Amino acid sequence: MDRVAILLIGILTGVLLTMVMEADADEEKPVYVLVSAAPKSEPEELRAYAEAAGPLARAAGLEILARIPSVPDELVFEGSWPHTGGITIEKFESMAAFRAFWNSEAYQAAIPLREGKVDLNFVVAVPAS
Repeated sequence: MDRVAILLIGILTGVLLTMVMEADADEEKPVYVLVSAAPKSEPEELRAYAEAAGPLARAAGLEILARIPSVPDELVFEGSWPHTGGITIEKFESMAAFRAFWNSEAYQAAIPLREGKVDLNFVVAVPAS
């Protein structure tokens, strides 16, 4: 193999390793989770869900940063808020921790406890930059 080919293979290998390492690093940065939901029932009806999901989320590093029950027009600076209900901004210790929590058997088993009691508009996970 000639030297140019060896050099190109070396460069490509370095680029690929860097991409893999950066992807792994992104999994370890904090992640911010935006949840838009509208409760359809009284808080005590969601108690079983909170008791099942709460400890799991806290173990994954959950920190509630902000929560408003509805989004008033004066907080929307551009565009519109087409959803009913409010928004919660949560922080988890990492995307890996959030994924492990979200995909866990225990959390998946808790989800039916909130079904029919909350209209969930979206859940979006945003890694810290």
